[in-house]
Amino acid sequence: MLKTLLVDDHMLFLDGLESILESYEGLALLPPVTRGKEALEIVLNNEVDFLITDLNLPDISGVDLVLKIKRAKPQIPILVLSMDCDRREVKSILNAGAEGFMLKIAGKQELCKAIHKIINGGTYYSSEITAIMMEIIKNASESNVSSTYLTAREMEILDLICKEYSNKEISEKLFISVSTIETHRSSMFCKTGSKNVVGLVRYAVENALVAW
Repeated sequence: MLKTLLVDDHMLFLDGLESILESYEGLALLPPVTRGKEALEIVLNNEVDFLITDLNLPDISGVDLVLKIKRAKPQIPILVLSMDCDRREVKSILNAGAEGFMLKIAGKQELCKAIHKIINGGTYYSSEITAIMMEIIKNASESNVSSTYLTAREMEILDLICKEYSNKEISEKLFISVSTIETHRSSMFCKTGSKNVVGLVRYAVENALVAW
């Protein structure tokens, strides 16, 4: 059971989110909080396995919360929720290292899909977020780093990672073992200077290497 902390300053939304996730198999909900600083203190001083947070918090921004948690406990996956967002916020969340970013207009089914992807080692970005990523790629004047650093197989895997495929799904699609995928991922981490899957997604977006 993953000890899961919910953070949002709107109690009505927080109650609804808690109600939806109470029956989600594999999650053990901790008492939710309404302030980012309180969430940070809980994460730093207790065992927390998964964090779902609002982007716009009254005391510190969701971006700052993600940054501070990722610096202290990078292994904790984070899903960020927001009423709306712009290009700057999408890039900020990617740079902060959150594994997921979606809008609050999403339904229960999409939320559960996002959680499933993230807690199984993947990433999830809603269609609205992906559209902004496409805009970022379209407006990229030139790749900062040549894609020739990556092999053809690594480019295939990177494309599927950006499309939120899990290791198991990539394995089935490319007919290679999960251990082989892990080897390729480790190689890509070294070549791109990434520390995790989010770093690979950020690298792909910044260098316009994938077609969303």
